[in-house]
Amino acid sequence: MQISVASSSLVSIPVIESILASEHTLGSIITNPDKISGRGQKIAPNELAAWADEKGLEVAKPADTSELNRHLLSAQPQLIVTVAYGRIIPVELLHGPRFGWINVHFSILPKLRGAAPVQWAILNGETTTGYTIFKLDKGMDTGPVYISKEVDIGPTDTTPFLLDKLAHLAAPDVLELISVIGKTKATPQPLSGATYAPKISKELAHLDWRAPAEEILRRGRALEENPGIWTTFNGERISLFGLSESLAPNSLHQPGEIELVAGELLVRTSDSVLAVSQVTPAGKKRMSAADFARGARLEKGSKFE
Repeated sequence: MQISVASSSLVSIPVIESILASEHTLGSIITNPDKISGRGQKIAPNELAAWADEKGLEVAKPADTSELNRHLLSAQPQLIVTVAYGRIIPVELLHGPRFGWINVHFSILPKLRGAAPVQWAILNGETTTGYTIFKLDKGMDTGPVYISKEVDIGPTDTTPFLLDKLAHLAAPDVLELISVIGKTKATPQPLSGATYAPKISKELAHLDWRAPAEEILRRGRALEENPGIWTTFNGERISLFGLSESLAPNSLHQPGEIELVAGELLVRTSDSVLAVSQVTPAGKKRMSAADFARGARLEKGSKFE
């Protein structure tokens, strides 16, 4: 079968590699157009497009519906698999391929429809997540389901870890579904129980030290990699990495207060104390939190705002 994969994320690689290793043909990878990025503000491909170019795979980067339609007419895929593509497929294109479009979504639908299901599962304190392979329709993650499997969320699992785990678990199921796609029927999603996982904003990654430690740790696990958790110090933004709870003796009293204790940068929350492993101050490179604290010459009462 001639298959295309539509994605803008490296999380689709396990699915792509499973198709490449099968008897099916990967006709193309459909991804987003190159865009300006980095400090140099140069136009560059996304990470998936760069990876595909290195592998010598055909990559299409349609900017709009008409370009996407022209690519489909040229490539003639019989089935399109989407994985974190990040774009709504126009209704008029859904019925072009013989077997339509299927999507790999990283939640148990109809729970957590939308752009960031794994991040919101962690933020919400969920103990399980999963993946759903379903047929695309005109709604947002509303199509009928072929396969749905639940996966536990460990107490230290991060968004990148879970996405990688779910993608590798889903890949063989995608391949199995492809082999029977014309002989199996999808099941409509339940009419009740839908929740939503909207795109993550940078403001959501701004830490509030008045919150409980568990909530802040969840935010770190969910958002540290993207968009990056942050706070402010002396009015300037600072990114934080590697939060963990600490039992070290300290003299911290107010939420946000910080102190260097035995080589650890500690910060007070509403109910506990957290240690910070690394930081990136505004305009500087990442460094150990201890080095930052020494350079900042902390005084009693110094705070992350």
